[in-house]
Amino acid sequence: MDLPHDQTNGIQQRRRVGLVYDERMCRHSTPDNEPHPENPNRIRAIWNRLVSAGITQRCEVFRAKEVEDKYIAAVHTNNHINLIKTISSKKTPSQRNRAAAKYNSIFFNEGSSESAYLAAGSVLEVTEKVAKGELNSAFAIVRPPGHHAEENEPMGFCLYNNVAIATSFLLNQKELGINKILIVDWDVHHGNGTQKMFWKDPRVLFFSVHRHEHGYFYPAGDDGSHFMMGEGPGLGYNINVPWENGQCGDADYVAAWDHILIPVAKEFKPDIILISAGFDAAIGDPLGGCRITPNGYAILLKKLMEFSSGKIIMALEGGYNLTSIANSVLACVELLLEDKPITESFDVYPFGSTWRVIKAVREELSTYWPILADKLPENLTSRVAPLVPTYSSESDDEYDDGSNALPEDLQEDVTIPLSKLKLTEDTHDADQVTAAASQAWRSELSKIDVWYASFGSNMSESRFLCYIEGGQVK
Repeated sequence: MDLPHDQTNGIQQRRRVGLVYDERMCRHSTPDNEPHPENPNRIRAIWNRLVSAGITQRCEVFRAKEVEDKYIAAVHTNNHINLIKTISSKKTPSQRNRAAAKYNSIFFNEGSSESAYLAAGSVLEVTEKVAKGELNSAFAIVRPPGHHAEENEPMGFCLYNNVAIATSFLLNQKELGINKILIVDWDVHHGNGTQKMFWKDPRVLFFSVHRHEHGYFYPAGDDGSHFMMGEGPGLGYNINVPWENGQCGDADYVAAWDHILIPVAKEFKPDIILISAGFDAAIGDPLGGCRITPNGYAILLKKLMEFSSGKIIMALEGGYNLTSIANSVLACVELLLEDKPITESFDVYPFGSTWRVIKAVREELSTYWPILADKLPENLTSRVAPLVPTYSSESDDEYDDGSNALPEDLQEDVTIPLSKLKLTEDTHDADQVTAAASQAWRSELSKIDVWYASFGSNMSESRFLCYIEGGQVK
């Protein structure tokens, strides 16, 4: 598939790709710089990778601008705005900690307010530039992320819903001529906040593909179910593809694109596309437990380039393996620049559970999107990859058939430290073997800085360290 080039008098022009990066967004961190998966090194790793690859020299680079409250107010309440605006400047550290404790997986420090305003403002600015035709596409390298933030509360590392703010801005600026927007959320966690903000709006087609596990994976509950399709005039415009298990990789996501998203997008005909670009479904991520490769992300993005003349804005959401996230963003920006040909492998198949989910989603949506009414051929859905249960110390890595082993360059963050754990001791007594083995891995882990993600939630370091040392926390 050839991607569209801009043409002036028949001469091909390089696509104009915008990048936003600003070190000021690194000022948001845990109160005492305690280890945490959502930390400043995430965006630094991405930026450094793009610089080393020479990508930044070929893009239009922008510093972040703070968003105005009037644009935030389109999706968040005044109470929410006041909380985020004042949390850094008008609260003591102890007050900030007490405020954060009221919410799900949230931290505040003296840099949180500024970072939240810069993140939302960055996404809005490049979105406007793409809508006006000043850029063909853009990637906003921002933090804190946004897709979990709801109308009246921060949640899941997210303070303001960056993509929702930009989407609402487009719809309210009539002179931009944007009437239909496709939001694609490929973060491994469901975009609960974004879903609720456009629940009744047929101008926004929201598509989220995420690890769900029947409501047990973060953010948990039924919001990410495929039965959640919108309400009133928005019925049918909310699409969830809820994976039943971890380990989903390129083949699984491509199948969801080919048999759900792409057919619906052809009918919807979006004027512009915003991607909640979380990379915690990437191979090696310590929270996601899935296996998308950098090339896999590029394939998914390439398929979306067929729409809206390639007007795509990508906004960083999750992603916690620094090597994975940097390489995945690089692959996406190269694709936006039309740098490299992308090849799609046809010798890797989805899991059987993937076909089961895709069939269920198509059946529920077929009333609203008749293009999905036809049954998928048996010779297609019968080609599956085995899903073999294993027992691993790696992040929720409970299914592993060994066919998608981590490349060596992605193993340093997770695989190498955990693969060296000593799980047995030389003893002949069965009870002593069990006890010694437990003590062995606890002892080894106590020497390593590890964050344990229980279905995507974060655990305090003191609690986890106490646990791996064999103690209990009251």
